[in-house]
Amino acid sequence: MARTVLWTSIIVLFLSLFESAVLANLTFLPVLPDLVLLVVVYVSFINSSTAGSTTGFISGLLLDFLSAAPVGLNAFTKTVTGFIAGRFSGSFNLDRLLIPALMGFAATMLKALLTVLLSFFFGPEILKYRLLGSALWLETAANTLCAPVVFSLMSFFPTLFTNRKGLR
Repeated sequence: MARTVLWTSIIVLFLSLFESAVLANLTFLPVLPDLVLLVVVYVSFINSSTAGSTTGFISGLLLDFLSAAPVGLNAFTKTVTGFIAGRFSGSFNLDRLLIPALMGFAATMLKALLTVLLSFFFGPEILKYRLLGSALWLETAANTLCAPVVFSLMSFFPTLFTNRKGLR
């Protein structure tokens, strides 16, 4: 599992920098897809809830230190999302389009729900999603569309992102 966590952390660091340096400067994108969330969901689903919560926690801490978010916000949301996605590991076949898209949609909704929940503890310091706001639905659409691409790209490297015991 240590190798999986290490490679996931490297990919998360790269994607975080890519999102902030490249995607954030594209003016035609109204919101950014949460590529880190999609990586955590993929690694969680392929392995287990233990690997998912571990990679989610480390990925979230990396994001917390790279962003202006309060320390622990991303760590909590990614940990919970990784744990829940890992609980579905082996429950159904991971096809190329439908299941990744559904997982991207569900993970974004869970992230929004957890962010609203955490806003009661962190106060107005964090940006929370509004149910009828366009930002939530645009990010959900972006994550839903990007999930099959991210899952497909990561499936090219099964030895890096899959525990040896869980290698299928």
